[in-house]
Amino acid sequence: MGNLTTAFCRRRQMRVAMFGLDAAGKTTIPTIGFNVETCKVLNAELTVWDVGTRDKLRPLWRHYYLNTQAIVFVVDSTDRDRMDEAKQILHELLTEDELTMIPIAVALNKRDLENCMSKEELENKLDLRSIQQQRACEVFLTTAYPSAEVQSEITRLMEWVAEYPANREEGSVPKQKTDRFSEEHDV
Repeated sequence: MGNLTTAFCRRRQMRVAMFGLDAAGKTTIPTIGFNVETCKVLNAELTVWDVGTRDKLRPLWRHYYLNTQAIVFVVDSTDRDRMDEAKQILHELLTEDELTMIPIAVALNKRDLENCMSKEELENKLDLRSIQQQRACEVFLTTAYPSAEVQSEITRLMEWVAEYPANREEGSVPKQKTDRFSEEHDV
């Protein structure tokens, strides 16, 4: 009975890449290179790659695109001075061949601070409507400070990421290239 149980209880494995400008609030410590966390959400196991975003690391991003099934893009809702840079990076990221049609969750972070921009203002500054016309794109209001409301929104974001690929029509996303480092090879 063990094999049958394993077959029915197996979680879907997903690779998620998290991007955003440095200090957007992806992690509480500066990321030099990347951080990796695995979390179980609904019937999926998400491996989230928090990729460092300092200028010198951006050329290395392409190494994280392979087999990515969803993107989380984190934006600092208070950083008016860098919003054009965030928009440029977001839109450039979405032109990458390996990321064609990948769903994106945009986390408008630091919502607890007084000087944060409104959701509508951020959607306009980032031109999210144009992205939503091309691919699945959902906006979430988040903050780094724990509270029931914030935890609920982060949970909603992760559930959307976990559920979206399962609900998509088969064949709507181009087949990803094979990751030669994750394949099993005969020795």
